[in-house]
Amino acid sequence: MLKAIYNNRFFKIGVMVIVALGLAFIGYKSINKTKTSATQTMTVKEEKVTRGDITIGFTGDGQAEIPVVNLDFEISGKLEELYVKEGEEIKEGQLLAKLDDKEYEKKVKTSEVNYNKALASLEQKKENIKLTLINEKQKLNDLKAKLDQLKAEYEPMKRLESYYARQEIELKRINYENAKAAYETQLERYTILSNSNKEIEVEKNNVESAKINLELAKDDLNNTSLKSPITATVLNIANKPGETISTPKDSSQTTADTSHFIVVSDSDKVEVIVPVSEIDLGNVIMNQIVEVNFEAYEGKSFKGKVIDINALPNIDSSGIVSYDVKIELDEALGKIKSGMTCSVNFILKQQKNTLIIPNKAVSIVEGKQVVKVKDQDGNISIKNIKTGLTDGKYVAVTEGLNVGETVLIENKKVE
Repeated sequence: MLKAIYNNRFFKIGVMVIVALGLAFIGYKSINKTKTSATQTMTVKEEKVTRGDITIGFTGDGQAEIPVVNLDFEISGKLEELYVKEGEEIKEGQLLAKLDDKEYEKKVKTSEVNYNKALASLEQKKENIKLTLINEKQKLNDLKAKLDQLKAEYEPMKRLESYYARQEIELKRINYENAKAAYETQLERYTILSNSNKEIEVEKNNVESAKINLELAKDDLNNTSLKSPITATVLNIANKPGETISTPKDSSQTTADTSHFIVVSDSDKVEVIVPVSEIDLGNVIMNQIVEVNFEAYEGKSFKGKVIDINALPNIDSSGIVSYDVKIELDEALGKIKSGMTCSVNFILKQQKNTLIIPNKAVSIVEGKQVVKVKDQDGNISIKNIKTGLTDGKYVAVTEGLNVGETVLIENKKVE
């Protein structure tokens, strides 16, 4: 009886072990099947074929600068009138200030007198030379007549020497030779006077010099008035009426300098300075088109072009070399303020207004580019396409798709 009970208990234990092993095996298969199914989960994203721009280039961080213009009198003098104040908006051609012009008016009058004197002297010299030539010509004609008369008397006597006394012939010869020498001398003198214009040239030079002095005096008088060459905003005025103003040593600076009479901002020009590494500098050329994105205007791109590449390098503390590239914006001149930070995209290649899709939508099948397209009824088909420029995220489609079609992007989800 005891043996039967023992055997029965052993049998139950054995059955329980077998059942447990079976459940464990079933659980393992279930888990393994779940894992296999998870690695094969596919996600599908739909994207529309759109039109846009594909751009290849490199970017750099920059900062906007509003160039300043230094306005100075070109002459020295006492400031008589000041017509603007700091912070005022001024227009192109607007009168800004005026110097005391009394001394400059005197210089103009004196220069006019000297110029008129030089003109009169030139005319007088021409008249004198004309009269001199008339007189010299008359002398030449008189000598020629006398020479012709003596020649007419001498030559027959010479041919008929036997009819005249030798002394009489010799005297006639001497008179003829003297008349001939006098005529030739006068002819040479008249020729020289006729062809010589040295005295006239001297007088003409005097007239030209007097004319230049008059023009300079008039320029100085005009320069007693200072007008704005541009539309701008007055940033600084260095002098007050009654003070003496001297001409500056350098008016070509583009940074604010209180040593100049008036400093204004050029509201019609916005520049961006971008440090470009020496590695990328070879891809930058003059007049290259760029796109500028300001943090203050997120989502908005502004066009510009390269107007200067600094020849002097910037070297930071770690030894990295860069060069300042100056860009002039073509738009948004009234929006951008000096000091605004931005990113600049230097365009190397670009396809504008082209069909674009994500790069991930394109697959290669048997050496051909294909995409999966879903129509309005939900049907999926495979289309062969041709592509162009890509920026790494999007690619231009040159053949095979139309705007508005839906392409599929398949991704395997791994868990």
